[in-house]
Amino acid sequence: MNILYVNAANSGSIGLDSFLRAPPLSLMYLSPTVPDHKKFLLDLKSKPMKDDAIHNIMSKADLVAISSFTPSIKNAIEIARMAKEHNLPVVIGGYHASLIPEVVKDPIFDVAVRREGELTFPELVAALDKDGKWTHNNLKDIQGIAYMKGNDMVQTEPRPLIKDLDTLPMPDRGLIGGTNYEYFGCSVDSLESSRGCVNNCHFCCVTAHCGKKWRRKSPERVVREIAQCHRSARWITYQDSELTIDMKRVRAISDLVIEHGLDKQWYSAQARADDIVKDVETVDRMVESGFRMLFLGIESVHQASLDRIGKNLSEETIRQAVKILHDRGVSIYGAIVIGNLGETFEMVQQTIKYAIDLDLDIVQFTALTPYPGTRLWDEAVAANWIEDSDWTHYDFVRPVMRTAELTRAQIAELVHQAYKSFYLPDNWGGYFWKRAPRFFSQKNYWWFFKMLPDFLKNIPTVYNLVKDISKPAPIEEFTGKV
Repeated sequence: MNILYVNAANSGSIGLDSFLRAPPLSLMYLSPTVPDHKKFLLDLKSKPMKDDAIHNIMSKADLVAISSFTPSIKNAIEIARMAKEHNLPVVIGGYHASLIPEVVKDPIFDVAVRREGELTFPELVAALDKDGKWTHNNLKDIQGIAYMKGNDMVQTEPRPLIKDLDTLPMPDRGLIGGTNYEYFGCSVDSLESSRGCVNNCHFCCVTAHCGKKWRRKSPERVVREIAQCHRSARWITYQDSELTIDMKRVRAISDLVIEHGLDKQWYSAQARADDIVKDVETVDRMVESGFRMLFLGIESVHQASLDRIGKNLSEETIRQAVKILHDRGVSIYGAIVIGNLGETFEMVQQTIKYAIDLDLDIVQFTALTPYPGTRLWDEAVAANWIEDSDWTHYDFVRPVMRTAELTRAQIAELVHQAYKSFYLPDNWGGYFWKRAPRFFSQKNYWWFFKMLPDFLKNIPTVYNLVKDISKPAPIEEFTGKV
């Protein structure tokens, strides 16, 4: 059987997203589970194609397997529609199918895989290979899926999460072929060292998809995956929801990376500020092993907001973590939520100023967005705050909900203000000039100048970012309850 794996691209979001084009790990972990079948990859995020080229590829396929986030569901629907023109069976997985299995009510999708797919997908392929089509009889006993039986949606018994991630096959890096992936202009490869999260931020859908129990690969397995990454890639990014949950494990990974001579590439991961502050010695070892950037969820300057969203962080801890990382030449990619519950227009402006004062290197300002399966979703639905039910708008930039304090138009204006104030201050080139002294005076930041030529190649992407933040995101008319 010829299987076409599809990474559906976002329908459109702010230009910052264009700086991050990482390999489709979910599909790379999926394809080795059916090694006896031929594989093709259609990665629409990194290599967009015209319809004729897509139809040509589909003419050679027997099955289409699509991975989609919610913002990319519009493209996933279009790909599935094209697949049906070739009478191909279509299975959809990823976050959107896990959160909203009702996607199979659209007849262009035959099966939705809920949560992890490495054990479910081989069973689906075996049933299709044996019988030539999917039916209720050969699907009803497969755990973790949704499909239609006549006019009724069937959700089978949930599949237990994979306990030992070391048992998974190594990711299929041959699937991506010669596709180029970039991280702020530089070549990048990726891996996943854990799944799930021990935290319970009210806006985060990670636990709804990956479970509340944090599951981790052994340091030895992690280093095997690092060794498998392309040596020509400048960056290697961890796709974990949070790498630093167990700092002893991070220390063991860093030790092995150095021991195996894998410390010449640059590493990036998502971390928590309190983990950084509690174990500075491990942070030093991370830097020795090649870490040059960490993603921190900062969210707000207001302690009441941090408490309400379940962040369990203090503003002082965040400041300490920023200083610790900057003193060691580690750049910070910060995340700020615009429109936290309980915040007024002026309070959000204080958070924007806070992000600027922290001297963060990169900031992603996201409109408060409710995803099914989160506490925020439940609260927003109960309060009737959600005013946009078009899933393609759930891209964290376009406001889809109001709050008791802010309208969607106000949230859109604040997202606009945040990006403009941070990246386009009044003086020309102010964003770069403010950070120049730190990068020039601290020797441990000189790695950045090796990256600069690659970054400058992305001037068109920078132009698109400037164009995107020149005006607030559009606000569609109220579309009714979700």
